[in-house]
Amino acid sequence: MRKALTIAGSDSGGGAGIQTDLKTFAALGVYGTSVITALTAQNTLGVHGIHAVPAPFVAAQLEAVLSDIPVDAAKTGMLQDAEIIRTVASVLAARNFSQLVVDPVMVAESGDRLLREDAVDALRTELLPLALIVTPNLPETSVLIGHPVATIAEMTEAAYEIHRLGPRYVLVKGGHLQGPETIDIFFDGKKVHRLPAKRLASNHTHGSGCTYAAAITAYLARGLEPLPAVRAAKQFITAAIAHGFPVGGGYGPTNPMAGLWHDAESVRIPRELAAAAKLIRHSDLKTILPADKQLVLLYCRDEASTPADVAVLTMTVAEERDRPQAEAIQWGEKTNMAEALLAARQKSPQLQALLAFPELPGLAAAAKAARGTPAAFGTVPPENASGLLLLSQDGQFLLFAVTPQDAVRKLLELLALAVSDTFK
Repeated sequence: MRKALTIAGSDSGGGAGIQTDLKTFAALGVYGTSVITALTAQNTLGVHGIHAVPAPFVAAQLEAVLSDIPVDAAKTGMLQDAEIIRTVASVLAARNFSQLVVDPVMVAESGDRLLREDAVDALRTELLPLALIVTPNLPETSVLIGHPVATIAEMTEAAYEIHRLGPRYVLVKGGHLQGPETIDIFFDGKKVHRLPAKRLASNHTHGSGCTYAAAITAYLARGLEPLPAVRAAKQFITAAIAHGFPVGGGYGPTNPMAGLWHDAESVRIPRELAAAAKLIRHSDLKTILPADKQLVLLYCRDEASTPADVAVLTMTVAEERDRPQAEAIQWGEKTNMAEALLAARQKSPQLQALLAFPELPGLAAAAKAARGTPAAFGTVPPENASGLLLLSQDGQFLLFAVTPQDAVRKLLELLALAVSDTFK
């Protein structure tokens, strides 16, 4: 297994630094090791305190890792002060470490400073000459070269200037630019490459620089050359921001696990829909519903926002030769049912499943008795709804629930109540 090392600070909020670096390594199939340079009391709103790790202990951590574990690539993040920078540079230089990504972390997303001003010279003279790739954003680029950088042309010129400080490759990140795209500039010493991506309307950018640099490091560890590693990492960070976490009251963190979760849900969701279909076929519904009447099961991803995140299974209660008929699960169908599920989730995010079926006598009354919320089709459920929500339109009921199997069980409970003495 490939191995990577992060040399950075700890973020108690879990969104940046060591925490997001290790998540990123794991998400990309790389074993992660770590050297902690500082402890921060931090959340999405800001940094409330910093406790630097003594430089000798930073060195001890580095030596412990490198003397035992063959690290394929490493990155630096928050290094806090000049002594720590010199210590890290000294250990890495003594070992002729060549696969080093330097993320010159200076300021947190909240605006709090993470690198002492007197440490900038040490960063320029001690660490950058050891870097394979350096990854400054625009504020960091401005500090490194000593003048403001605010345009693509200035980013390109800055890449040349930083390259003269010693790193073999320079990635100037353009996330702070205005416009519909985020354009990064990658300079390999001879040629400038523009790396564009669509700008996302998201505040989930806490730890984005750490995540980006960690992804580059992981791809280097896996054997990619610098430019392909950066291109792949650009796609990774774009997805991580798109699926960021709405936690806390400030800048939410990126989600390095987005790709893994997406792949896992692509397996889990069809499996759960199939299990719900089996529940239907082994229930008494086949004695109530005509064999040709369709039921529709919908189940969406945890972070669903568009119909592309919704899986749809259309079925009947009929069985052939005691075996379930084949069903095709479709993703991304833009239907009223998908829109209704997404609308319900805006106020009640726990509602991820919907079961649509023909109206049945007594069911609305049963839902009222069970403290459900019968309403017109398309009405958004109340805040933090319980999950027993029955909407109707044109002879069809929609039942919302947490999972597809939960929806089926709720339907069967309502049917049992509907045919009881109360509603005869």
